[in-house]
Amino acid sequence: MSEHVAEKRDTIIAALGFPRLLMEREIKRRACPQHYHFNEQAEECVDCLYILECQSFSKQLAEPELMQASARELARLLQFGFEYVSYQPERQDHETARCACELCDWIRAVTPMVDLG
Repeated sequence: MSEHVAEKRDTIIAALGFPRLLMEREIKRRACPQHYHFNEQAEECVDCLYILECQSFSKQLAEPELMQASARELARLLQFGFEYVSYQPERQDHETARCACELCDWIRAVTPMVDLG
């Protein structure tokens, strides 16, 4: 998959914008004393229900990080993004192949890239 990732680097980086957007929506539903930037030294971050989203949003899926990521890391992040979107509560009882919601549309678009691994 790493060769495929290298060829599709810009497409993958663009695709990762959607799970990042979902994470942003989720974490910004509440007030954050750290202004939505994960701080491992802050107790409120370590104990937060949104630790996964915040860490990913502010670090791993930030565009500067993605531009520097290796092909292997992009493949891992794409798999992570795919799983994150796939398990969204709003998708319960969706038939992905036929559903027209934005979550299912994204999953269908990204599946060929994820399946190559």
